[in-house]
Amino acid sequence: MDNAPLYLRIATDLEAEIEAGSLKAGEKIESERALSERMGVSRMTARQALRHLLSKGLVETRTGQGTFVGSRIMEQRLETLSGFTEEIRRQGRQTSSVIVASATRRADEVTARALSLSAAAQVHSLTRVRFVDGLPVALETTDVVADRAPGLLELADFRTSSLYATLGAQFGIVPTRAEQTLMAGLADAHVARTLHAEPGSPVLNLTRLTRDQNGNAFEFVRSTYRGDFFVMKVNLSLGDGTAA
Repeated sequence: MDNAPLYLRIATDLEAEIEAGSLKAGEKIESERALSERMGVSRMTARQALRHLLSKGLVETRTGQGTFVGSRIMEQRLETLSGFTEEIRRQGRQTSSVIVASATRRADEVTARALSLSAAAQVHSLTRVRFVDGLPVALETTDVVADRAPGLLELADFRTSSLYATLGAQFGIVPTRAEQTLMAGLADAHVARTLHAEPGSPVLNLTRLTRDQNGNAFEFVRSTYRGDFFVMKVNLSLGDGTAA
């Protein structure tokens, strides 16, 4: 990083302050002039640093008011079945992934039980760190029944490609219904390190069993989301004949 352009080093320092919570969502960031004076750089360099943060979605500009830390909260609707990639892109945010592990292996006990598989059954297992606007927000392991999608892991680059889009295009598998469980938890050391969070900070643990258009279970997902990044939203209506 010592050889990086000066504006990028300044932007990285500001990003670290945002990540650490020293600069909070909605908080105004100092002006170009104030930043240049504090850092001892030209206003052009300060402007480049702020533009870099803007390009990553970490800050937003408000006409006549200045630059503010952007809102990092993402809303995920629970009544609509969609993949992570589709949901984040629908909200106009940038998403990418880092693949931690990718292999075809024997299903572990939890996955085999969820998918009603035999002890010897194989699954395509894909573990990814999910990023939104350059920030790590979720650790996700997806297991897909191997017999349903031969060679799946070699068909696309799942750092950027949608798993659901690939399953639909290559195998005619359309995710249609899912059973999802959400539970509050605390980040252990591994999750905290992976998601750049503090150990013991709040997380949301999600499991999902997904079925195709024929009602057959094909996918089991285990995800851990940063608790300070996601809001899970569901619309409810009063059932017929139910008294308020």
